[in-house]
Amino acid sequence: MSPLARSGPQSDTTRLCHDLRQYVAAGLLAADMPGDDCLDEAVRRRLDTLRGLFAGMQELIAAQLGELRPVTWVDLVDLVAACVPVVELSHAVTVQVHGHGPVQTQGDPVLVRRALSNVLDNAARASGPGGAVQVTVHAQGGLSVVQVEDEGLGFGHVIPGTGQGMSIVDMALRACHGRLEIASGPGAGTTVRLLFPGQDGAHR
Repeated sequence: MSPLARSGPQSDTTRLCHDLRQYVAAGLLAADMPGDDCLDEAVRRRLDTLRGLFAGMQELIAAQLGELRPVTWVDLVDLVAACVPVVELSHAVTVQVHGHGPVQTQGDPVLVRRALSNVLDNAARASGPGGAVQVTVHAQGGLSVVQVEDEGLGFGHVIPGTGQGMSIVDMALRACHGRLEIASGPGAGTTVRLLFPGQDGAHR
């Protein structure tokens, strides 16, 4: 039996994460070079998207390796903004974001970001290529709210994706002492609201 076979799948995954981390670190460096400020605005936006993608991969690798992440204040406006370019590229939809930061909650930024990514991914798949997704981020009555509206056929009619979907959303909300609301009428479209404790209502 080879040493690789004896090591087991968990050790293989750990080694893969360490190898991937080197490529991700190199990608972050390549996407942030001296003189980038002088580039065309469209090129700089593309580089910003690449940096966001690599930063997201870096976070997922750290989570897979079980590295401890402190609970901290996170700005939901910033996290949504980081997720939007990935969703637009992956699904050829337009995501319109309404709201200005900071709109904060206390939690694990990696877990919250994954929750937002999954809700946006579901909405984009529901709306379909060329469709639109509306996102509103605001504070309301001690809560920090992210509302996502799609143009799809309604909840339960979205073609399943390849991720962990709503289980990640539920995990993130429970960890933050928040809750999820889903409204889907007989017509088209679904509205998903992620309700996080805000600065006045978060558990300290």
